[in-house]
Amino acid sequence: MLDEEKSTAEKKVYKKAINFELLKQMLSGDILNGDEAYEFTWVGKKASIVEANKPIRKTLRPCPEESVDWDNTENLYIEGDNLEVLKLLQESYLNSIKLIYIDPPYNTGHDFVYPDSFIMDNEDYNEGTGYFDSEGNVNYSRENSSSAGKYHSDWCSMMYSRLALARNLLSDTGVIFISIDVNEVHNLRKICDEVFGAGNFVTDIIWNSRKSVSNDAVVSLNHNYTLVYTKNMTVFCANKSKFKLPDTGEGFSNPDNDPRGPWKADPFDSPGIRPNLTYAIKNPNTGEECWPPKGRCWRTGEKEFLEFLADNRIVFGKTGNSKPQLKRFLAEAQDKGLTPKSLWDDCGTATEGTKEILDLFGSKVFDTPKPVGFVNKIIELATSGDDLVLDFFSGSATTAHAVLKFNAENNKKCKYIMVQIQESLDEKSVAANEGYGNLAEVGKERIRRAGNLTVWLSS
Repeated sequence: MLDEEKSTAEKKVYKKAINFELLKQMLSGDILNGDEAYEFTWVGKKASIVEANKPIRKTLRPCPEESVDWDNTENLYIEGDNLEVLKLLQESYLNSIKLIYIDPPYNTGHDFVYPDSFIMDNEDYNEGTGYFDSEGNVNYSRENSSSAGKYHSDWCSMMYSRLALARNLLSDTGVIFISIDVNEVHNLRKICDEVFGAGNFVTDIIWNSRKSVSNDAVVSLNHNYTLVYTKNMTVFCANKSKFKLPDTGEGFSNPDNDPRGPWKADPFDSPGIRPNLTYAIKNPNTGEECWPPKGRCWRTGEKEFLEFLADNRIVFGKTGNSKPQLKRFLAEAQDKGLTPKSLWDDCGTATEGTKEILDLFGSKVFDTPKPVGFVNKIIELATSGDDLVLDFFSGSATTAHAVLKFNAENNKKCKYIMVQIQESLDEKSVAANEGYGNLAEVGKERIRRAGNLTVWLSS
């Protein structure tokens, strides 16, 4: 059999060929007839769609002997291929999960550990792309080149089916955060636009993942991306007042000992020109009249201003000689929350993620973990305190650690579902040398150790 395959391969003669359709269009001054469409596709896409919809005849087997507080815990750690697990979760958790956070493989050119049936070998890929014609010659009219194709195709197929299943699990107010680097962020955005709908794109968070500079690089890569999509933008926008970060109180003070507590002075003017909001305000300290700056107006009418003034909510700068400002009390700010920014540089770095592993295990049993602070910020932003969080690329279980810490520090009751395939460890790795059989073993042990820490933290 091997000899026959070798003989067939030897018969393939590579010849230069011309894409006549493209040549005719290039030589023509008119648009020639032909099918055109704006779409994102790759070899294997149809197979990944079929795979996502295939039924599964498997079940989850409980392991109480490996669990902590089996009778009372509402958290789940599932070992297995996440494609199969996502199918199994459809029945019990359909439209039930508020937050999904995943940190999938970044496609650095290595083989995937996920044994998907639609990830092709080179021969299947060449056939699917039309790399060879019927006589075994190179077909230059194919859509994708070999050098740029399979490298991305397998990754896109792996992600598409899983995201399609994940969408079904999100509640109508749910959101998914997906961390990724520069290798596949462009393709991931297109896949998510198709799976979740382009109109359900919320933002792309830029995380300042490292502080040091790579001096040997043309440009030092110091950030990662996190794409955010919602299940239903209409519902999400109706509830976006809850998509806030807690106000820490930075910049608030109480120089006049206001009984309502610390406050911060906000401008009393706003953009735009509106006659009913343009009037003279008399500074009671100087007797001078103030008018809105050019191109702006006051934020309320005169009647509301006088009510604010009588309620001691208007100040005129630190010296009392400036234009009017409106007090915003810390209690109000904390109740309203802060609108998140798209640039995150205040929630830890990759170095801190590694330090957290070292603090827990005493050794570096996992490379490049996300810091707990980064995932914690996502949980703060996207949950209400008692929601369900899913991570189906669990890795070292940073998300589980973050949920436990978030609950302990904020008296909340979020639950998690972690999914991790039994990924083999490099036999020379620190984790393997310390006796861990696979990556899932590392994740489970991290949860146990993090759980002990958070029990102490909340007591």
